[in-house]
Amino acid sequence: MTLLEAVEATGLAQHLRASRWTYPLVNTGHVVGIALLVGAVVPMDLRLLRLVPGPDPDAVAAFLRPFAITGLVLAGAFGALLFAAAATDYVQNGWFRLKMALLILGLANAALHIRLGSARPHMGRAGAAASLLLWPLVLLCGRMIGYS
Repeated sequence: MTLLEAVEATGLAQHLRASRWTYPLVNTGHVVGIALLVGAVVPMDLRLLRLVPGPDPDAVAAFLRPFAITGLVLAGAFGALLFAAAATDYVQNGWFRLKMALLILGLANAALHIRLGSARPHMGRAGAAASLLLWPLVLLCGRMIGYS
């Protein structure tokens, strides 16, 4: 038995596949996490790019970052549960693999942005532009998993 098959054989994964309510509730938790994440990241990026007026971009980021982090934690936790229910199918899905690659790029971009802060404004703007591209692509790939 492979590691992925072992994950799918856990009681939790079996319950997720068999339950009428648990899988949809977990899926909803994943979507709520995504909404918090992207709902916080997009205004931060738009403000960093000075495409929308408002307070100092650093103040906007400081206010919205906890929401983005909470969304990321929720999306990741619930996403891991969804993965457990069909791990072998997911790893064979090209959209899933692309989503994971883009997710890693998005996280690396966010970590770089946090590390650089406002010390290098031009890098912050480049990171914001990359973020506005990466996160919607992660969402698109996630949706396409269901259609493949």
